[in-house]
Amino acid sequence: MAGDSWAFMPSVLIVEILSYLSQSDRLNASSVCIRWRSCLFQSKLWRTLSLNLHRSNKERTNFLTDICGRFARKCAVTFNPHNIDEVKTCMNVLDVLAININLQVFELKPSSCHFQWTEFPELRFIDRLENVIQSCRRLKHISLGCSEDLQAHSNALFESLASRHSVSLEALHIASVKEDSENYGIIDLKVDLFQNFSCLKHLSIDFDFVDSRLLAAFCKNGKPGLEKLVIHVHGIEPDHEIIPNSLWQQFTSYNKNVKVTLNLMHSIAGVQKLVDILKPDLPLQHYRQFFCTQLSTAAIGLMGNQYSRTLKSVHIVDGMEFGFPAWYNISTNEDPFVMLAWKCPHLSRLTLIGYEVADEDIVAIARLRSDSLESLDIPDACIRWETSHDTHIIGGVQPEFTDKVSESLGRRWRPLEDSQLPQAVWDSWADAEEAYSHILLSDQAYSHTA
Repeated sequence: MAGDSWAFMPSVLIVEILSYLSQSDRLNASSVCIRWRSCLFQSKLWRTLSLNLHRSNKERTNFLTDICGRFARKCAVTFNPHNIDEVKTCMNVLDVLAININLQVFELKPSSCHFQWTEFPELRFIDRLENVIQSCRRLKHISLGCSEDLQAHSNALFESLASRHSVSLEALHIASVKEDSENYGIIDLKVDLFQNFSCLKHLSIDFDFVDSRLLAAFCKNGKPGLEKLVIHVHGIEPDHEIIPNSLWQQFTSYNKNVKVTLNLMHSIAGVQKLVDILKPDLPLQHYRQFFCTQLSTAAIGLMGNQYSRTLKSVHIVDGMEFGFPAWYNISTNEDPFVMLAWKCPHLSRLTLIGYEVADEDIVAIARLRSDSLESLDIPDACIRWETSHDTHIIGGVQPEFTDKVSESLGRRWRPLEDSQLPQAVWDSWADAEEAYSHILLSDQAYSHTA
């Protein structure tokens, strides 16, 4: 290289080098010289645009949006919907994306299911979203980020998607979080339009819309079939259709690789109706419930009996009133989670927070699953153990117990400490979203297999 100067390197090589760097490293590399900086904003290098709209990133966000927002193929926007400035910035991002005809993947990642609309009416935000949908030529993936406010207007967005992107859309995430599961409106979502989508593989949707019409829309020949169905359960209307097992059987015959994730948030009705929801041919892979105030051991037992071939994880989090875990009633001599560990050989992750668990049952679970149990999260504050004087104590487990669990799992194991638990476990007035929003958003994240 003449004069050993980086400035004389061919631009095609500079772009190739930059393509191997992360987004932040590319920006740093652009300071090498003017030539390198001129190569920085080749469209090849900015197919993925990840924006965090926190005020500390404002200059960087505005710069990347203005330069790259017009040609990026994937854009993910993380923001606080309670912050007016961040909502305004998000709307500006949408304005730029609305002139990007090459956008294929769009993810909203709000930190809450509710927006602050004081200065910016929600319809203005929805209009901008619809402009993005209408402008791009081949949208493959879209996520509304579990927002209840956006989902309330998703009917219009859904119709635009069905009209504009029915042959390209592979992942659609319109499931929401309803913090008040007993008081919310249900939109008239035209579920029959799902039959228009010819290559949809991933779908996140509220249980309110899961009925025979929805499943029938995916029982069509000539489609690749759903692979991932994520269902959010909140309230359940008294007249909500109970889907017969025969329809789930038909559904899985057309969608042979489909796996179901069931998420219950603040859903007392969901727990009470869970046995009715869990049909034998519903291919349950992940079950989660957050702050539902009760636990159905009958449903846990049903999972063990029906989903031995599919169930991979169970994640249950509830609050502890006055700092004490709740009891769960069992109708047999065996703990339902021990039986689950015994009957489900693919169970690799178990979280149980807010309910009292006997130390011997935890040891039994660890022995049954051994090193195949990748994650076992149970708080010390929820573990019941017996002293040498036949006295039962909650919390403060002894090293002998943790050594037994560690030996069975083949790795060092410790129960969760109080400081590791979400604040809402201890304080019923705390924001519960921090306990589950990151998990629910991960369900809606783009993957190359989508």
